[in-house]
Amino acid sequence: MISVPLALMILLVYISSGYIGLGVAGVLFACTMIIGKLSLQGKCHKCHPITRAVPESLGEKLRSVLERANLEDVEIYALEDYIPNAYSYDKNIVLSLGLFEILDDDEITAVVAHELGHIKNKDTLIFPLVAYLRVFMFLMPPLLLILTWKFWAAVVGFVLYLWFEFERSRFLREREFKADDFALRLLDRPLSLKAALEELKYYEDLRAKVKDQTLPGIDPTIERPSQKEHTYWRPSFLMFPTHPTYEERIVRIMVYADISSLSEEVRRWE
Repeated sequence: MISVPLALMILLVYISSGYIGLGVAGVLFACTMIIGKLSLQGKCHKCHPITRAVPESLGEKLRSVLERANLEDVEIYALEDYIPNAYSYDKNIVLSLGLFEILDDDEITAVVAHELGHIKNKDTLIFPLVAYLRVFMFLMPPLLLILTWKFWAAVVGFVLYLWFEFERSRFLREREFKADDFALRLLDRPLSLKAALEELKYYEDLRAKVKDQTLPGIDPTIERPSQKEHTYWRPSFLMFPTHPTYEERIVRIMVYADISSLSEEVRRWE
């Protein structure tokens, strides 16, 4: 659990530097929160509402999943970017124009359902908080060295940071699976999410061949860059993957589809 290395880090600060260290650590975390909050403010300037602009067939499917999700005031936007991408913040879902180039209506609906899963599960609040904590944990080992001049404290702090990174990776991967599970329950065709992931994986495999060029690429093993209007401050490197691979997600979807089919057959025989 993320809370365990975090609690041990706070305990380490207290043991090595007392209440003064706790005060400094508190100020550091407050500054991290303020900078992060400021970076999240503002709207996406290249985004446009798509609810009324999409074809009626897609609009009907989007309205259907929104109703099934039982979420109020959710807005869906199109981003003027031809790199396939989707993300959510607050109660807003952003789909890049590139998604509409490679996915059909059912697959677009599946992507929206996944993002609705993040909103339903409060990930749009949890993910930024985890990012702020990551920055805090990342800065604590050098801060401990400055406060105490004790090399052992910095080493222990760094080990706790690595532990936090590992737990953060597991936590965020689980949240992705949880969003997929929510999406599957919303969709008339659960396998449309599988098809969407396969299309995105194929696209990313192609992008990997030109990753040395100036065009941006997306890779499931690295953190996806968000738009500047909605990004949050974080260390620039990644030690543990925060997204499950497409293969892992596709296997889970196939298992769900098989179980659903079996359940349907049982109901028919009953």
